[in-house]
Amino acid sequence: MALPGKKQRNKISGGPGVIGWMRGFFSTPQKAANLMSFEIEELSRKFKITDEAKRLGAMGLPAFHAKDLTSVESQLVRHLNVERDQILINAQNEIAELDRELTEKEYEYQSYVTQSLSAEFERKARQIMDSQGAWLKKLASNAISNIKELEIFREENDLKRQANYPEKAQIFFQYSLLLVLIVIEGALNSSFFSEGLSTGLIGGFVFAASLALINIASCFFLGKVGLRWINHRKSYGKTIGFFSLFVAILFLSGMALSIAHIREAMALGIESPTRVAWEMMQSGLWNFKDITSWFLIILTLGFGIAALVDGVYIDDIYPGYGNIFRRTESAKEEFESEYEDIRIELEALKQEKLDFVDQQVITCNELLFSVQKLMDLKLSIVKKYQDRLNDTEVVLYATIRKFRFENEIVREDGLIPAYFNTMPSLNPIALPKIEQVRGVTLIAKLSELIKNHEVTISAQREEVYQIFEKFVSQLNHLRYY
Repeated sequence: MALPGKKQRNKISGGPGVIGWMRGFFSTPQKAANLMSFEIEELSRKFKITDEAKRLGAMGLPAFHAKDLTSVESQLVRHLNVERDQILINAQNEIAELDRELTEKEYEYQSYVTQSLSAEFERKARQIMDSQGAWLKKLASNAISNIKELEIFREENDLKRQANYPEKAQIFFQYSLLLVLIVIEGALNSSFFSEGLSTGLIGGFVFAASLALINIASCFFLGKVGLRWINHRKSYGKTIGFFSLFVAILFLSGMALSIAHIREAMALGIESPTRVAWEMMQSGLWNFKDITSWFLIILTLGFGIAALVDGVYIDDIYPGYGNIFRRTESAKEEFESEYEDIRIELEALKQEKLDFVDQQVITCNELLFSVQKLMDLKLSIVKKYQDRLNDTEVVLYATIRKFRFENEIVREDGLIPAYFNTMPSLNPIALPKIEQVRGVTLIAKLSELIKNHEVTISAQREEVYQIFEKFVSQLNHLRYY
């Protein structure tokens, strides 16, 4: 059987019109072709479309009676079907993500609606009062109890003045003064005692500082605890005070004389100066062989009296008054601090609510815009992936036609396989349907909410002030005065 001529081959293949159309498809700079040309060329290179078409065509394949696709065509179809499946998965994932974001916007809307209610502001204010009001009430009761105790104390002791006592910084200064007195007395006495010690000036300072500590600490204690009772209104108090004064005079005198006699005994180089000093005091209390001993007596008395005065004025001179007055002031300050904390919290809550009222239109518009954007994104995603599915069909058609066109040109037998006149089909893919009811409903709610806010903003602000004043009034009822 003779091979068909060129005209016959043109007739079987669809004539020069088909070949011309194919040449025009790959040569005409159409916009749609330009968008997909890169992918067509990539697939052609990946599956070696031209080489495989020429190789098979040179062997007269596929046969004229062939009905099945060649392996390269089948591979191309499978590749595009996998790509279409991935397109569906990507579309489902992106739409699902947008649905999750829309759900978050719905929650945000519900939270906003709850927050915008006046009842929510009142609930938060009541929560502050419930959690801290009981403690404030207890502090008020404690303050009242201390005030009554102070009033009774003043009445019993005929006190009409405020307590006079040093502040914390001054108290620290006065206690520091005691330490300074001990160091100064020890330093001044060290030279007197160093003469009778083998350790010299350092030993003299340690010994003198030890005696100064006993002297100053004891005088301070007598002044702080006992001597102030001289100012007491009751006779028993004055008795305690004068007795303390008597003890202080005895102690200071004894301490001054003892230090002077110990110094004279040490100057003699005796091994047991304290025992010898005691014997010297028994034999002649005022008998001193060195005028230095009188300087020691004056120093001891001076520093002891200074410590005694420091002890008296470390607190109010009326015994017990400074302590009860401070306790009362502390109770009042504790109440006032808690009271101010609660009021500040209510003020902050009120301002937060007012700011919320002022910003609610802007907030709702932002939420409305974000919901509309999500809905538009849904539509654009479906369109994008639908276009991508359509592109795969065009790419399949173009690549298959390129394979068959190259195969027809190379074939010498002029017999075109019958199945070349049909195109393989890709698996049908249905993209998810866009559900817009939730978004449309939410947009309608937000639009209505915005209109309502624009009309009622002044009334909302007034309601916030009324609720705030109500709770401030409740707070004022808890004051102790």
